Amino acid sequence: MPPAEPAGLPRPALRLGVLDETELVVTGLDGMLRPHRGRVELSVLEAPESTAGLDVVLCDPFRGGGDPHDHVARVAALGPARVLVYTWNTRAANTRTFVAAGAHAVLDKAVPATELISVVEAVGRGEPVLSAPPTGTIPLSLRESEVLTLLCRGQSNQEIADALYVSINSVKTYVRQIYRKLGVTRRTQAVAWANRHGHPC
Repeated sequence: MPPAEPAGLPRPALRLGVLDETELVVTGLDGMLRPHRGRVELSVLEAPESTAGLDVVLCDPFRGGGDPHDHVARVAALGPARVLVYTWNTRAANTRTFVAAGAHAVLDKAVPATELISVVEAVGRGEPVLSAPPTGTIPLSLRESEVLTLLCRGQSNQEIADALYVSINSVKTYVRQIYRKLGVTRRTQAVAWANRHGHPC
């Protein structure tokens, strides 16, 4: 049994890596975790082999073209960092099959910062955490989530189209879908929803 930490000494920050993510998600994570730097230190990883020295690795197995369970198994096999599946696609994420592949938890990208940190810390300590679904959130597709983030940043439809390399008509379609799912009718209402639910902005 490891010796107890001396009383009064702060616990070192947990070392968290995010693997093969979009710049948008990385920026959102950095903004969410910045106020909690004393608890979690974020590193951006270019390849699974870069996980050395980390406590926990966030990975979205649905981003690649291969089998998502094989992807998790490859990352987990590198060790010793524990793997946390971090994805928008929680409806397709069977928690138990990912745990069997080597993950320690499955977490929706829509969860607020406080929930993200609590799950990351629990995984880092080796505590059993199977799944942490979003509380009171609405499932958005990856593209809809990206559009909502850019709406929060005050970008126009044309600016969003340029940033995501899609047509302005596609952006308008995504915006309508976002409004319908969130139950809102205006951009300001969508931004307010995002802020209330901890969506990365």
